[in-house]
Amino acid sequence: MKKIVAIALSVLLVGSLVFAAGAGETQEAPTFKGKNVRVVIGSTSTGGDSYLIAETVSRYLAKELGANLKVDAVGAAKALDAMQTSKADGNTIMMFHDMTYLGISFGAYDEMYSLENMTVGPRIAQNPGSAWGSSKSAPYNSLGEIPAYLQANPNAIVRMACEAGGVSHVGFIVFWQWVKDTYGQDIADRVVVVIGGSTGDKLQLLWDGNADVIFADYTSLLQYTQTDDQKIAMKFMGLMDNIDGVSATSYADQGITLNKKEFRFAKDFLIYLPKNFPAALVAELDAAMERVNKDPALIADLAKMTYRPGKYLNSAESKAFIYDKRDSLQGLINNAPSLDDLVL
Repeated sequence: MKKIVAIALSVLLVGSLVFAAGAGETQEAPTFKGKNVRVVIGSTSTGGDSYLIAETVSRYLAKELGANLKVDAVGAAKALDAMQTSKADGNTIMMFHDMTYLGISFGAYDEMYSLENMTVGPRIAQNPGSAWGSSKSAPYNSLGEIPAYLQANPNAIVRMACEAGGVSHVGFIVFWQWVKDTYGQDIADRVVVVIGGSTGDKLQLLWDGNADVIFADYTSLLQYTQTDDQKIAMKFMGLMDNIDGVSATSYADQGITLNKKEFRFAKDFLIYLPKNFPAALVAELDAAMERVNKDPALIADLAKMTYRPGKYLNSAESKAFIYDKRDSLQGLINNAPSLDDLVL
């Protein structure tokens, strides 16, 4: 009887070992193929650059990955939170621009949402068209003309609508600092902030007479610069970088500098992923995005909207790039006056 039990136990043990070995041999690496992937973005608008770039790139990337990618415009707070709370399984990713780190650099979001607490994926596109616009009837035609207007009109102020903690915040403090350094504190003190939210909110501030200059994406303001309706007609006041084939002038063209050096800023859109994301999935994303970035159809689709594909950077290169970009702006942010002190 003991011999029979011993033989039975031996058979069970061998069977277990064979099963374990077989399971190890057949275990497959994680993949995006066949997944339904939620792509969160840091905007609630479906008409701005965040959505348009994410939706355009996702269509091409989905084909390369063999997955279904759907863009979800949840806003910055929810998108950042998704990177902290979602499983690192490829079901949720984020596509967003520099506000990913600027919100933390400006103190608008908690340190828990910093770049160090997520995985940086490849760069997908750039938008050089961060723009300031004003009413077509404004008594100045560019940002560079505003200080001279204030000098000639000592009781005037210029109200600039932007968001705290984002790209518009950077654009404002660079301009304000240039005015202060070039024309003095008295002139700079008459360049004040109006806090605005979405592009629609800022347009309403302008049309209601509660702001003089507003910040938005070039493409979202373009239609208003082409209308004859004087109630809503606008003109571009300055771009943070030049757009190929577009005549609107940039900070660099207008001589608006940072520490007396030429200043240019294009939004860099990257894929961001939850922390400890599987290396196999990162590699799959890198390879797919490299192919997408070379696709002439994608390049043409982005160009129609004045966007451009980012020079391809894989995840490791993107991480080094975006960390350096964040660090290069930190000194400006640290030395800038608080928007609370500049709000009208």
